[in-house]
Amino acid sequence: TVAMRYSSVDKPEDYSRDRVLELAEEYPAVEADGSVTRPVNIIAIMNESFTDLEAVGEGNVTFSQDNLPFLHSLQESGDVVWGTAYSSVYGGNTCNSEYEFLTGNTTAFLPVGSKPYQQYLDEKQTSLVSLLGDTYGYECVAVHPGDRSAWQRDEAYPALGFDEFIDVDRFDVHRRLEHGLTSDRSSYDQVIYEYEHRDKEKPLFLFNVTIQNHGGYDDEDYPTTVQVEQAPGEYPQTEQYLSLTKKSDQALEYLIDYFSQQEEPVVILFFGDHWPNLEPEFLSMLLGQDSENLSFENVMREYQVPFFIWANYDLEGEEIEAVSLNYLSGLLLRAAGLEGTDYTTYLESLRQTLPVITAVGMLDQEGNWYKNGAATPYDDLLNEYNILEYNNAFGGTGKRMEIFTLTVW
Repeated sequence: TVAMRYSSVDKPEDYSRDRVLELAEEYPAVEADGSVTRPVNIIAIMNESFTDLEAVGEGNVTFSQDNLPFLHSLQESGDVVWGTAYSSVYGGNTCNSEYEFLTGNTTAFLPVGSKPYQQYLDEKQTSLVSLLGDTYGYECVAVHPGDRSAWQRDEAYPALGFDEFIDVDRFDVHRRLEHGLTSDRSSYDQVIYEYEHRDKEKPLFLFNVTIQNHGGYDDEDYPTTVQVEQAPGEYPQTEQYLSLTKKSDQALEYLIDYFSQQEEPVVILFFGDHWPNLEPEFLSMLLGQDSENLSFENVMREYQVPFFIWANYDLEGEEIEAVSLNYLSGLLLRAAGLEGTDYTTYLESLRQTLPVITAVGMLDQEGNWYKNGAATPYDDLLNEYNILEYNNAFGGTGKRMEIFTLTVW
């Protein structure tokens, strides 16, 4: 049955257990630089349907007020690692963004329409979570104010190595609602609650998936606070979305303000999971081209989400123009001063050549876009990644654990 279950995922060309080891030996794990001396509490926030439309629009649209003033102030501060990330999904399928971030695997190599949480995570999977938990002794907690069985997170999270999963029924704090869904502010109240009630003997890794900005955006009673200046009132879904993200930005400021006052070192990664579904006519105005007939470069703009890494200790600020979600865990480990696995090191090396690898397209360091599945000058490199990922996800008893785990003596 195992063979049947995975038969839809083809083995990469030249795949073998020995080839996996050969590749990994080219990329031995890099030791942490030692600048962070105490264990760092790590928080990762994946914000539902969060993107910066004004940044994507590049001047094509303006809003009646800045919907993300705090985010923009962080980006301009010089104190954060930040930039544009690219998701593999649009308007939904949040679980695939989680999977790419937590495992370092890309869904680009999986069959179209794959949902790894539901199809491939029925046994333990090495991940950022298992690395932090098994190697570094972190307490690993997931917080998502939705139904615990959605996307089969109740099975996927333990397989990835989480010790605890706080779903909507297990919130300890009062849940405020925004258009009928748990607000970001309430999500962050629960994050703070978990931090304040953590096991003080262990560092904390907390992964929070928010829900506030989930579609649709047609609640007629929701107050609009941000309008599209070029056409006020013409795009009610977009304006409701912008008004919701304004609340997200305020909640984010609240979260960062709280952790800026904590004495223990804390690092926070924040990123959006995918775009919202909005009016096609608004998208045409935003992208400067008929949204039903976009060039491939403009299609890829619809997968842009902002990310940043902030810490309450000195962090060298850096703008990263383009990165896909599968690389973010490596950037987070670096900011926390932690050594990653050989796989982490491999991915960081690959990022220098192919900073974006998604299920939709790839971007090279020269700025050239390639559709996923089309021939590229990097096919050998992509196949090497596929070999390592296949061994990581589907290697079974042939999995080279020494590549995807780390022993700290």
